[in-house]
Amino acid sequence: MKKLFSFLITAFTFISVVYAQQVRHIETYNDAWSFYKGSLDNPFNEALDINWEKVTLPHSWNTKDILDDEDGYYRGDGWYKKTAIIPKIYHNQQVFLLFEAANQVTSLYVNGKAVGEDHIGGYTTFARDITSALKEGTNEIAIKVNNAHNDEIIPQAADFSFYGGIYRDVHLIITKPVHFEVANLGANAIFIRTPEVSESSAKISVQSKVVRPKKGTYYVKQTLYDAQNNLVKIMKSKASYGNEVFSDFSISNPNLWSPESPYLYKLVSEIIDKKGNVYDRIENPVGFRWFRFDAKKGFFINGKQTKLIGTCRHQDFLGKANAVSDEIHRNDMRLLKEMGSNFLRIAHYPQDPAILEMCNKLGLVATLEIPFVDKAAANETGKQNSIKMLKEAIRFNYNNPAIVAWNLGNETTMKAPDKLGEAYTKHFVETHKVLGKTIKDEDDTRYSYCVFFREPAYQDKLGIRLTDLVGYNKYYGWYVEELEDIDKNLRSLVERSLALNPDKPFILSEYGGGADPRIRSYNPTRFDFSVEYQFELHKAYMKTILDMPEIVGANVWNYADFQVEHRKDAVPHINSKGLVSADRKKKDAYYLYQALLKKTPFLAIASKSWKKRAGIADAVGGDVATQPITVVGNGKDVELFVNGTSLGKKVFDFSTATFNVPLKHGNNLIEVVSEKDGELLKDFAIIEFTLQPKNLKSETNPFKEIAINVGSYCYFIETDNIDYLWMPDKAYEKGGYGYVGGDFLRFKSKRRNNIGTNVSVKGTENDPIYQTQRIGIEAYKFDVPKGTYELSLLLAELKTKEDNIMDIVVNGKPVWSDINLKKQYGNDRSVMKRFLITIENDNGITVGFKSKKGQTRLSGIKLRSVN
Repeated sequence: MKKLFSFLITAFTFISVVYAQQVRHIETYNDAWSFYKGSLDNPFNEALDINWEKVTLPHSWNTKDILDDEDGYYRGDGWYKKTAIIPKIYHNQQVFLLFEAANQVTSLYVNGKAVGEDHIGGYTTFARDITSALKEGTNEIAIKVNNAHNDEIIPQAADFSFYGGIYRDVHLIITKPVHFEVANLGANAIFIRTPEVSESSAKISVQSKVVRPKKGTYYVKQTLYDAQNNLVKIMKSKASYGNEVFSDFSISNPNLWSPESPYLYKLVSEIIDKKGNVYDRIENPVGFRWFRFDAKKGFFINGKQTKLIGTCRHQDFLGKANAVSDEIHRNDMRLLKEMGSNFLRIAHYPQDPAILEMCNKLGLVATLEIPFVDKAAANETGKQNSIKMLKEAIRFNYNNPAIVAWNLGNETTMKAPDKLGEAYTKHFVETHKVLGKTIKDEDDTRYSYCVFFREPAYQDKLGIRLTDLVGYNKYYGWYVEELEDIDKNLRSLVERSLALNPDKPFILSEYGGGADPRIRSYNPTRFDFSVEYQFELHKAYMKTILDMPEIVGANVWNYADFQVEHRKDAVPHINSKGLVSADRKKKDAYYLYQALLKKTPFLAIASKSWKKRAGIADAVGGDVATQPITVVGNGKDVELFVNGTSLGKKVFDFSTATFNVPLKHGNNLIEVVSEKDGELLKDFAIIEFTLQPKNLKSETNPFKEIAINVGSYCYFIETDNIDYLWMPDKAYEKGGYGYVGGDFLRFKSKRRNNIGTNVSVKGTENDPIYQTQRIGIEAYKFDVPKGTYELSLLLAELKTKEDNIMDIVVNGKPVWSDINLKKQYGNDRSVMKRFLITIENDNGITVGFKSKKGQTRLSGIKLRSVN
């Protein structure tokens, strides 16, 4: 089937394969492996003194070194071995090992014999026939996996970590001699197409790859069941030796698959003989739908215009690298659906089969891509490896009705071709062309897709805007320009893209900004990594996305925070642009999307996860501090109660309403009430509030303790220290506290000119405290009453070349002299020192910073009364 008019695309399906054990035997082969990190000539040489570690798959050897203070992580050989007895299930059985993925070059040995070619690529599924290498009794299985950089294997570079290991499930598959092919490219033998679908009828075409002897008569029997397991249709086709089997039939009045109603049928494929004996059996889900993209009007499924909004996703989890359980994968998809999402970009590589299983079941429209990221693999061999990877990805995932497009690459011009020479540029362009052709050769029922980040004219000049769909990754309001510029920038980008190709639909394939769940601000600014700035950023994007049908789909970057070894943001080694954290705790923006996207009634206090707060009393002697609290919902209005007292109602504006809430010292109960479609909605939060006196000599609210995030407008929460709270910095005011002199430490680059710097600070888990500083500070003052106090000073020297030497005095008396942080402790290392200070008058505490050379600096300051 060639290109359809108006890109009208019709259905088909599949998901993770489920096998009936009485016909085909399959079991996970994850237990009792021994692992060694390093190179070996013979993993079974007992004479070698090798310390083997007992492991269970999925497994990665980069769970710890990705997150430590040392630069880099292990990229090399890792060995897995086990002694196995293969069960005897069938006479003359065929035995296979199926790897869902291993990163990135995998070599298999059985009883010392290499089995098949090395598998190239770390994200696609493959199988190997190990029958001929097996023997009676025990068998020695060894697997070498290597994740070292290789110029001929994509990805060449990317903003994610290339974890090593057998990080997905391994399956032992045993079949009869007559079986559906297993060890083929992509490890899938059944290809289901629905070339014509309407509300009244649907046609099905099933292509089967059968392994059988020359002699004998065999048939492929296709049986379709509905979601209640009722028989719908049976079709039997004769299987001739050496040829694929095609089975074509139709049904009436199909139940259609869509995001609102993801109805799945089940197709049972069997190989039988004349007597009806079953030799092999495979089940696949089937989803009937038709869809098309329109560059001006958007996405249509089953004739219904549908705005596609969702996220991208990486496959890792905090502390696990990419060795993530099926339960975590499935739960991620549930959280996405709960968010109101109907769209998933599976980025930047094929992921665990559990992901598309859940997309099919939950109704998440998906695109899937290969890791052609930043730069093309070198030379012709590299190109062929990329083509093979794409074929494996398409063939294994072919039968998922959720998939609407195959993506050949992401930000492939990150390493600008025009700067890498004419030969590379030619190879680079040819790679795009052959991958685009491969998509159509493998599957002409779906769209081809490619994602860019440079200007549309740049790709047009190169000749690589050749796919049916184009996606653009744009971080307006984060890396460039401000919140108020997002609308005009998005509209201009779409206009420029459509001017080049008026019929080429546009997807906003990435957008977003970082948010460290520990950083909060009532004065959010670009690149401060506060949860509040991320909330406002996504609110600004959604106003434009929902208003522009020309943006046919949009994917937030990212669903969850993910680990990137080279990242040095607020949380080092973490890209924090997720709507949930790396351990899947929801951020405020997640609730915003629920309010905007969910069809069912919804209400939430956006910041309810921020349970410990603090603030300065509104007035001298006052007993409350007033702070804003934002509520999100899809009703008309909302009423807020604080400690049982109503603050009245506010009408939702773009699903948000903000109340100024007076918070007292101690626990505060915040309750919100709304109504939607006759349903009463409620949410609540309990906030433990520390009320700081406006005058530190207050007798009604005596000063006890305060911690200041110096050089920052943000609160910081030490989540690993009982949520200890650091307050934003402020200038000194008489009677209170604050800095005297100096300026913010500023990070200057083409992308950003904000306060703070992107340094991975050694010796601490609380990098943001040290990443922001006051430079050239003269003093920090606290107008506290007489008494004894514990004073803590937090210091760090970040990215400096010159020497900086200072003295610190308290009320004129030296407490720490000749401080040369770089020389004494090293660059980019946290230093914290406590002093016991007694004052016997009413002059308070003045911490003075005296420069002896260069500039003074302070990252944080804490004062605690010990009286």
